[in-house]
Amino acid sequence: MIKPKLKQRHLEIFRTVMATNSLTAAAKHLGVSQPNLSVAIKRLEDQLGISLFARISGRMIPTEEARLILTEVERVHQQSEMLSEAVYAIAKGKGTTFRFGATPSIGTRLVPKAVRQLQLKEAAATYYCDSLSQRDVRDYLLFGQGSCVATIATVEDPLIETVEIARSHLVCVVPEGHRLAARSSVSPRDIAGEPLISFAPATTHGIHIDETFRRWNVTRETSVFVHFAEAALSFAVEGIGVTILDAFSAMDCRSRGLVALPLENSVEITAYLHFYRLRPRPVAADALLSELRSIAASV
Repeated sequence: MIKPKLKQRHLEIFRTVMATNSLTAAAKHLGVSQPNLSVAIKRLEDQLGISLFARISGRMIPTEEARLILTEVERVHQQSEMLSEAVYAIAKGKGTTFRFGATPSIGTRLVPKAVRQLQLKEAAATYYCDSLSQRDVRDYLLFGQGSCVATIATVEDPLIETVEIARSHLVCVVPEGHRLAARSSVSPRDIAGEPLISFAPATTHGIHIDETFRRWNVTRETSVFVHFAEAALSFAVEGIGVTILDAFSAMDCRSRGLVALPLENSVEITAYLHFYRLRPRPVAADALLSELRSIAASV
């Protein structure tokens, strides 16, 4: 014979009565009348075919069977609570591994600051940030290697969704003791003759820098070529020359003995977060976008 399934409400009532040892207190806690509570307990006893409580001197005294049942009810209740917490954690992006990519331009300053804020909010258990070159961004997203990619370059592909993080400009980074360090801004003409640490013309930085120089009718002459913004900063720290970067890459450069000066009449630099259109966006990706925007607003 198939036994009827126990109702969750009946087990909740049983657990509350066991905890209070009083129908009156249990009824008050559950927000029901005492007669209705008595009926519910009687129905549970009838369904189980045993007595759960003995009425002695006006008190509800649990039977041995009731105590054994309570042990099982508490075990299941704790598991249910843990399941509920786990489900909500997943819904909020917590307790998961969030994998995403970033190009070095904003992956060395802006992205770490955003991840730090996410850590403080426990937005995910583990972060996996892949450092990517611009040519790898499209395949990284299309083949599902990560949820999104932060970069200052656009991606021309109908399957890639692009969301703007923030806009900024180019800055000239010089050592603190440099002759230009006290200036509020500089132009390409001001740095003419300075050893320039810079990028190849076909790179994202190179294109933006050359466009800005053309506005001043100045030809860019590079003394030291580098591939990444971090390398450009490291060379500048050694006093090898000055460099021109997007403002996102130059964040907090004073901590390294450098000064970032706005480059006059600079082209606008936009930071983006790219997604694959045909894949649902995880909650953690939206959280990352929010933090990136918040931090970039101060640049």
